[in-house]
Amino acid sequence: MKLRSSLLTAVGSTALAAGCQGNPFPDPPVHIIQNMDFQQRYEAQERNDLFEDGRAMRRPVEGTVARGEVHLKENDHLYRGRGPDGRLVDALPSNIVDSAALLARGEERFNIYCSPCHDKAATGHGIATTRGGGFQVQPASLHQDRLRAMPLGYFFDVITNGKGTMLSYAAQIPAEDRWAIAAWVRTLQTHGKTKGWDETTGMTTVAAAEPAAENGAQKDG
Repeated sequence: MKLRSSLLTAVGSTALAAGCQGNPFPDPPVHIIQNMDFQQRYEAQERNDLFEDGRAMRRPVEGTVARGEVHLKENDHLYRGRGPDGRLVDALPSNIVDSAALLARGEERFNIYCSPCHDKAATGHGIATTRGGGFQVQPASLHQDRLRAMPLGYFFDVITNGKGTMLSYAAQIPAEDRWAIAAWVRTLQTHGKTKGWDETTGMTTVAAAEPAAENGAQKDG
């Protein structure tokens, strides 16, 4: 009997709720918190007769700095990888210290964003190239003589702006991390030269991790 009563109550409540759906109500809604529903502000593109041009939207005061953009990205070395002469630089920005921590960060970011195509040893045989029929354009091995000769800023620039079929990663990777990746690429190139890596050679994850350990030992020594 109790179960039957509960079922009837549930069915009745459901029917009552369904009956309220979509029914028009002539009275205006009740606004409990007035200052939340009716704020003294203007919407975008709304008119404001206080100003001569009638626009509520105003230009920022001259010299205003956007929030989160303290430096306005005016440092070409840091944000574009270029020096005063406009050429790609071959050194880290002054605010980024060459350290074991930087290389560890670069290795981590490289393995996340770059290794799917270039593999962890940067030979261009990442796992993405073996799936779905592979790539029409094979990712470059970063151990080619042509790329070994490139300045550090070149790799920062490619990550920032993309190149060929590779798209820009500027939205995913902050500038400081792009420099860390560039430093790690240089470490892989230096290490790979002693190991005989080239564009036709694949490497294992264990071998690719060797440079980090070596650099850590050098810094500790």
